[in-house]
Amino acid sequence: MKGKHYFAGCLLAAVMLTGCSANKNVPTEWNGNREIDLPCAGYDRDSEKYFTGMGIGENVNMQNSRSAALDAAKSMLQRKIGGLAKGLTTSYSKTMSGNANQDDVSRIVEGEIAQVIDRMLNDVEQVCEKMYQTPGGTYQSHIAIRISKKDIAESVSSSLSKNEKLRMEFDRDNFRKFAEEYMKKLAEYEQ
Repeated sequence: MKGKHYFAGCLLAAVMLTGCSANKNVPTEWNGNREIDLPCAGYDRDSEKYFTGMGIGENVNMQNSRSAALDAAKSMLQRKIGGLAKGLTTSYSKTMSGNANQDDVSRIVEGEIAQVIDRMLNDVEQVCEKMYQTPGGTYQSHIAIRISKKDIAESVSSSLSKNEKLRMEFDRDNFRKFAEEYMKKLAEYEQ
């Protein structure tokens, strides 16, 4: 009899321990939706110093999965920076379009920013990469990348200072300071 109680106690303890550890891995649910932990999550949030992007790609070929994830991350980053570039272009062209037509200045500045961003996206800093093989045999890649806001401001100001139409009116240091301050204010607004 003592053996049966001992065995039942051990069995109950084992079930309770297994149950406790299983509860730790149960995803959170809200309103019928299940929360999923994303690899590289947290690396996709912009900071005071960086614009970031995260992408996910899935393919039967590992390299194609990785390429798709990197393209998705670059696309996210380009959309974020594109919105900033539009606002920065409008704000800055208003401050410097003294002798020039504001539309011309805006068009030139926007074009230069787009070219700089395209070049910078070819050499982004990768901050996270995770690769998984799914039960179906495909590969799933998660990649997070970032670009320095300061590097963007410096590259754009350097590029703009070389533009013949803006050369007479463009102050490189003034633009760099303006762009950094603009990005800083934007980061404060988002918080």
